[in-house]
Amino acid sequence: MLRDAFLGVSILFLSQAAMANETLNLDGLSPKTNPKASLPVCENVPYDKANCVRALACIGTDGVYFDGQAHGWDTGIVIGFLDDGTACNGEWVAGGPQTPGRASLICENGMEANVLYHTLNNETGTVIGSGLDNQGREITAWSGEKVLQFLTGPDDNTPVLPCGPAPIPIS
Repeated sequence: MLRDAFLGVSILFLSQAAMANETLNLDGLSPKTNPKASLPVCENVPYDKANCVRALACIGTDGVYFDGQAHGWDTGIVIGFLDDGTACNGEWVAGGPQTPGRASLICENGMEANVLYHTLNNETGTVIGSGLDNQGREITAWSGEKVLQFLTGPDDNTPVLPCGPAPIPIS
């Protein structure tokens, strides 16, 4: 009898320990992992193929945005994520004095986008572009070493993306 009681207590203890190691995930209440954490370290290295700068874009006017990186010099790749965590990648090529730069992006959810970079903010080194996605939504894009400085207003220290009815704080 004592052996059975000991066995019952042991089973109860082991099952509680096993349950303590399980993670309970509830839709809408569980912490999300930040997909940006999987991106490589991004460092501005001018005139070098190892160059990397932040790339951001608003897609439409409903708060959808892209947050990622542009790698390379004169030509390269774009990698990152939409605001819902959808992975995207693409290519870019710099323009010249009379020609715009171009970027294309394809996302895992089927979204495709093309952007022409046509403006340079010399103070921050930020290029600004516009384009369309395959759903007809307008895109505004920014890329550069100090893109967050460019997207920070004069009255606030928080950079924001103007992607919808309310500005979206970014860091």
